[in-house]
Amino acid sequence: MIKRTLAAIMALTLCGAVFFGCKKAEETNAPETQTETETKETETAKETEKETRAALPEGMMYSYLTGEPVDTAIGTKRPFAIMINNIQEAIPQSGISQAEIVYECPVEYGITRLMCLFQDTSGLDKVGSVRSARHYYVDLSNDNDAIYVHFGWSPFAEERITADGIPSVNGLYDDGTVFYRTDDREAPHNVYTNKEGLEASLSWTGQTRDYPEGYESRLVFNPEDTVPENGQDASKVTLPFSANSPWFEYDAETGLYDRFQFGEAHIDVENDAQLTFKNLVIQYADRSVISEQDHQDFSLYGEGKGLYISDGKAVEITWKKADKNDKTRYYYADGTEVSLNPGKSYMALVPSDTSVTLE
Repeated sequence: MIKRTLAAIMALTLCGAVFFGCKKAEETNAPETQTETETKETETAKETEKETRAALPEGMMYSYLTGEPVDTAIGTKRPFAIMINNIQEAIPQSGISQAEIVYECPVEYGITRLMCLFQDTSGLDKVGSVRSARHYYVDLSNDNDAIYVHFGWSPFAEERITADGIPSVNGLYDDGTVFYRTDDREAPHNVYTNKEGLEASLSWTGQTRDYPEGYESRLVFNPEDTVPENGQDASKVTLPFSANSPWFEYDAETGLYDRFQFGEAHIDVENDAQLTFKNLVIQYADRSVISEQDHQDFSLYGEGKGLYISDGKAVEITWKKADKNDKTRYYYADGTEVSLNPGKSYMALVPSDTSVTLE
C-alpha cells in the first residue's frame, strides 16, 4: 500500500513538472508584447542613427547646436550667447545671420529681445547692437552651456547672475576691450562686439570655451532631413509678439523658414541676408509681471506645451526641465525625444495665455 502511494505521488509530481515545464516553455516562446517590440525598434533605430552619423572624415564632428558636420576645432567650443537689441531703432542688426541658434523672448512693454548663439565666430566682424540681460535668458544660455554676453542687466538678472555665480561677460565692467560704440546710432542702441572682443573676454572673465568633460548635447538631431509625422500645415507661422509682429514663411525650394518682422524681411545688414531657419521650436510658458517697469518672469521649470515646426509641418510637443541645474528637453506625445532636422534653429519663449498662428 505504501509503495502504491509513493508511486502515485511520484506520478503526480512528474505530471506537474511536465505541465509547468510546458507552461514555462510556452511563456518563453510567447510573442513579444507591442511595448517590447517598440523598445527594440527604437534601440535599433538609435544604433542605425549612430552608425549613419558616425561616418565623418577625420577632424570633423556633428555640431551640438545644428547637427551638421563642422570642424572639430569649432564643434568642441562652447558658444557665446549674445543679447541683441530688437526694437525698431536698432534694426537692421549686424552679424545675427551667422548665429547657429536664435532665441526670441518678450521683455518689457511688448518688445522682444534676441539671444543669438555663436559657436563659429571666425567671420563675426561685427555683431549687435548688444543690450542688457534678463534673468530667464540665463536659463536659456545655460541650456547650451554658453558664455552669456550682455551690456548691463535688469535688477532681477543682476540678482540671478550674482547669486548663482554665473560668469557672464557684462559690458558695464568692460574697459573697451570687448565692446565698442558706433557713431551712427544713439546710445544705448550703438554697442557692438566682434570675434576679437569675444575672445578677449575669456581672459578678462576667466572663462573657457572648452565644454565640460563628457559633455553631451541636450538636442537630438535626425541623421537626414525628416518631415515631422502627423503634423499640421505650417507654411506661415505667426508669433504673438505685438511690438515687432514677427512671422515666418516656408520656402519649399530651400526647405527653410524665412523670417519677417516690422512688416518686412528680417535682414542682417552686414551681408544683406534674410534670417532663415530649418527648425522652429515654440516653448509655451506661464508668464507674470514682477515690477512696475513691466519686467517679465517665465516659469521654466517643470513641464509645458510647445510646437516643433520644420519642412512645412508642425507637431505638438512637451518641454521638460526639472530645475535650474537641468537642461530643457523636448518630447513627442508618445514620450520619445524630439529629433530636430540638421540646420539652424529659432526658439521662442511664448506666454502660455497666447498662441502661435499656423497657416
